[in-house]
Amino acid sequence: MSKKYILTVFATAVCMITMAQDDLKLKLDSIAKTGLEKGIPGIQVIISDNKGFTTYNYGYHEIESTTKVNDSTNWRYGSITKLFTAVMILQLESEGKLSIDDLVSKYINLKQHNDAGITIKHLLNHTSGLYNYTSSNQLKWEDSSNQCLEYSLTNKLNFTPGSKYNYCNTGYVILGLIIEKITEKSYQQNITERIFDPCGLESMIYCSDEKTPSNTARGYKMKRKKYNDFTEINHSWANSAGAVLGNLNDLNKFVNCLFKGKLIDSIQLKKMISPTIIYRDMNAEGMEWFYHAVGLCWDLNLDKTEKPIYVSHGGNTQGYNCDIHYNTHTNLTIIIGMNLFPSGKYEPVFSTQNNFINAIHEHYCPIKIQINHFVV
Repeated sequence: MSKKYILTVFATAVCMITMAQDDLKLKLDSIAKTGLEKGIPGIQVIISDNKGFTTYNYGYHEIESTTKVNDSTNWRYGSITKLFTAVMILQLESEGKLSIDDLVSKYINLKQHNDAGITIKHLLNHTSGLYNYTSSNQLKWEDSSNQCLEYSLTNKLNFTPGSKYNYCNTGYVILGLIIEKITEKSYQQNITERIFDPCGLESMIYCSDEKTPSNTARGYKMKRKKYNDFTEINHSWANSAGAVLGNLNDLNKFVNCLFKGKLIDSIQLKKMISPTIIYRDMNAEGMEWFYHAVGLCWDLNLDKTEKPIYVSHGGNTQGYNCDIHYNTHTNLTIIIGMNLFPSGKYEPVFSTQNNFINAIHEHYCPIKIQINHFVV
């Protein structure tokens, strides 16, 4: 084969790759345009694979269109905080300081539920049956972890622990308290020493109050077509279930650190993304290989053999929506941030998010997959 021919083939391949990337950008730009027109102030999308990452920025930090979304824009991660909490629990298990099969009552007084047989694993995979404190009409923004726990413990269990799945913030508040009790350090100290510092996550902070950094997108909820600014709402109530803030580049670094074994070993990582509860996705009718499942914190999409293809976790908190989606086969990572809470019928946030994810999957993956994300 001549050098000229090799160069021609190479040039053609580069051209095709460039065209494909341009085509993806056009699709993402179109999805973002629709989302912005429907009322989302700002959007950021990061796509990362083994070759590097690309950041797509759309819209503004605020409805006044003053500051454009940029690479260092901070977002409240909401329930993505739970991933950090779960990782720290698994770190403590590796250190021999607990077992996820331990009864929670060994560490925390659950009062009327002490004899219910609730384990740490039940908290991690949302099968404890505990009442979800964020459903309480007594909840106040400034409530502490212990106050949030009290709202839950005054209610009866929703079901026998381990028998059903029901997303529950209470479990992750308790996990945060367990971390503090075992280490004799605050949750903030633990997450800084165990996750932020080892991974070099310089933008990330445990932001349990209303004092957000200057480059944080304003967070909005919309009611009767009016924007309500929730940026400076105290997040003590979210604590170890949802109070971490930072930019999406650092969130991408966290995913890389986790799946490269820098935070937990391969045994614990496999445990974290192995299915504990499996159920059919009702939106995937006719797609026999497609299932939803829950691991230890992660939501899972499984193949026919019940092995995870994708793992994901969403994060909604007052004024914000974030999402992580990771392909365990190719290391493709999709991270999305928006500064609008998905209230009402979750529009336009969830449809925009799902359209991004599906377009990116269609571009990178030979198997077409329709993603319909959990409401969390």
